[in-house]
Amino acid sequence: MPHSCPKISVLLPFYRPGPALDEAVGSILSQGLGDFELLLIDNNADPGSREVAARRAAEDARIRLVHEARQGIAHALNAGLAHARGTYIARMDADDISRTGRLEKQAGFLDAHPEIGAVSSQTAFRSSVPKNEGYALFVDWQNGLITHEDHVLNRFVESPLAHPTIMFRKKLIDLYGPYDTGELPEDYELWLRWLDQGVGFYKIPEPLLQWNDHPDRLSRVHRNYSREAFYNLKCRYLARWILRCIPPEKKILVCGSSKIGRKRAALLSELGVDIYGFTDVRHRRNREIRFVPYRDISDPAEWFLVNMISKRGVGEAIRSHFTGLGFREGADFILAG
Repeated sequence: MPHSCPKISVLLPFYRPGPALDEAVGSILSQGLGDFELLLIDNNADPGSREVAARRAAEDARIRLVHEARQGIAHALNAGLAHARGTYIARMDADDISRTGRLEKQAGFLDAHPEIGAVSSQTAFRSSVPKNEGYALFVDWQNGLITHEDHVLNRFVESPLAHPTIMFRKKLIDLYGPYDTGELPEDYELWLRWLDQGVGFYKIPEPLLQWNDHPDRLSRVHRNYSREAFYNLKCRYLARWILRCIPPEKKILVCGSSKIGRKRAALLSELGVDIYGFTDVRHRRNREIRFVPYRDISDPAEWFLVNMISKRGVGEAIRSHFTGLGFREGADFILAG
């Protein structure tokens, strides 16, 4: 019989996973640490997937079935949270594979580090999409962010960790609320919300999950994960952080004076950030904006730079250039492209 209060609650929502669900469930049941419950959350799934879930639940008392009629992963996860009895919450997707030792290593880390609220892991990336180079590079970038400081400094670039790798203390939900069910990337919003509140993050430098990419993955097809949705969300939290942490005497420059850069700067302005002007690698002739050549930016006490250029490699070049001039990342500039 399962413990009345297991240490870990694993939340696994499913909709149309096909045969992958059986393998995903099996990867959790084969974990070395057995003190967990697995909540299979039926989010209006197809009959075949329901059959797999029911069969697995009949075979193992640690599995509990939950149904959530409101469509959407955030609704499903919130239903799982409402039923979860564990001290720690672990995420799992129906098309991924947790590697042996995952739960034990993550729970052990949280046990040993009370200052950390959420621990993820690196991922092993496998894709059935022919042109997946961009996604693979994104995974490499995520895998390189290990420490809490790494997550803090890079949180406005993109989501710094893979959702199905996370394990967190359930008390964070009691303190800061459940998943946001609006039209936004629910995982990224949760990370930004927690980081905004000072929650400690860490990533175990080991691939404890196989992240299986395919053409129908939500992050590829759903409007909640569009580029616009990500920028609207990140600008909301970026603006809050700037207004709270950056001295008002600093002049705020946006790196990126193209039409896209100006559009993103406008989002910050609407949220109360006073944008002094723009800079770029080349001078764009636009009389509607105040332009400051990047060669004229040398005093960290005068400026705060927000990089909004998303072209690959630009962020690293900006970091290298301005760090060399004595600018401190997180105090005198931030990457958000």
